[in-house]
Parts: sequence; C-alpha cells; structure tokens
Amino acid sequence: MYYSTQKKLLIVGGANFSADLFEEVYDNGTPVIAADGGVNFLSERNISPELVMGDLDSASEQKIQNIEPEKIIRIPDQDSTDLEKVLFNTQSPLTIGIGFLGSQIDHELAALTALVKFSHKKIIFIGERDIVFLVPPSFSLRSFNGMRVSLYPLDEVKVHSDGLQWATDGLTMRPTGQIGTSNKAIGKSIHLAPDKPKLLLILPKTLLKEAIWQLEIAQSW
Repeated sequence: MYYSTQKKLLIVGGANFSADLFEEVYDNGTPVIAADGGVNFLSERNISPELVMGDLDSASEQKIQNIEPEKIIRIPDQDSTDLEKVLFNTQSPLTIGIGFLGSQIDHELAALTALVKFSHKKIIFIGERDIVFLVPPSFSLRSFNGMRVSLYPLDEVKVHSDGLQWATDGLTMRPTGQIGTSNKAIGKSIHLAPDKPKLLLILPKTLLKEAIWQLEIAQSW
C-alpha cells in the first residue's frame, strides 16, 4: 500500500475534462493522486499530487520534472490499467475519480469495469454531465419527478427498487439482456438494493453532492 488517508481521495486521470469541472470537484484540503497522464493537467495548474502512479507512458517528462522522485511510482505491469494500479495501492473512505469518463470509449469501459473489480471500495466517477458509481447493498437518494436514473448491470444481478417509474423487482438484469438505462424517478426519493455488487448507477452531475453524502454513509460491499 503506497498511500492511505482518512479523507476523501481525488484521483485525476488523463481523459479530457474542463477546468470548470475540476474546480467544481477540487478542494485544496483533499489529497490528490495522479493516474499517469493526469499529472499533466495538475502540473499546468501548479498542483503537486501526493503521488503520480502508473506505467507513466502518458505522463510528460517535462510535467513531472519538478515532482519529488519519491512521489513518482512507476508500475510497468501491463495487465492492469493505471486507474487499477492506483486503486490497488491506495486506501480511503471514498475515492473520487475525474478524468476517466467522456474520452476514449475503451478507457471509459475499463474504468467502469474497475468499479466492479474494486467493489469493496466506495468510488464515484465524475464527468461533464454524469456521475457513475457502483450501487451499495442498500442505497437511498433524494429525487424529483422525472429525474433520470440509469441502472446498468455489468453482470447478472437482481435489484429491489422504490421510487422508479419502471420498477425493477422480479427482474434479472444482465448486460446482454434486461438493463435499466433511462429510468425515471417518480417521487421525492429512490431506494435501490441489489443482491450483488454488479450494478452501476448513472445520474446527472447536479446530484453529485447528494450522491457523495449518501455513498459516505452507505454500507460497503
């Protein structure tokens, strides 16, 4: 384990994202770790991460030259992504990821897969329009009529739900069968209880603060 904190941890990846999105997420009291190419963005803003970690094939040598050598962790393993390298070597109550959505589709799919691979961790990814995370064993969220609620299974899973326009009780979801994208909330709250750590929840970014708060208090897998 290279890094452990009792605070929320921000991981910055190399996918394109706006400075406005970063400002919305970043708090100078939150420790930051760069996953490979994420260090390029941080360096341009004179933000020194706690660590730079990955195979470092995307990190600019010019960008990392002012970072202390002991903070640069090169892991050449090609059987895991840079994100997975960071998740494997860090510990925090909640991990926030930016720079993993909305760029290359293959990288985005790999990031979403990592949510299931590391189901024992609480992780939320933030994009320009959406947030996505693995649904905990029991999860509730304040909502409003018509709010977009997308459920996407990465393996076979059943989920009890309340507060959705199209109920999921009695359904078996799977990637090649029944999925639950573009569902809607019909009341002031929704509740989800999947039977396995295989279900992703995709919500509008406007719900970020509420989602983080609920994730922090939710039971872990």
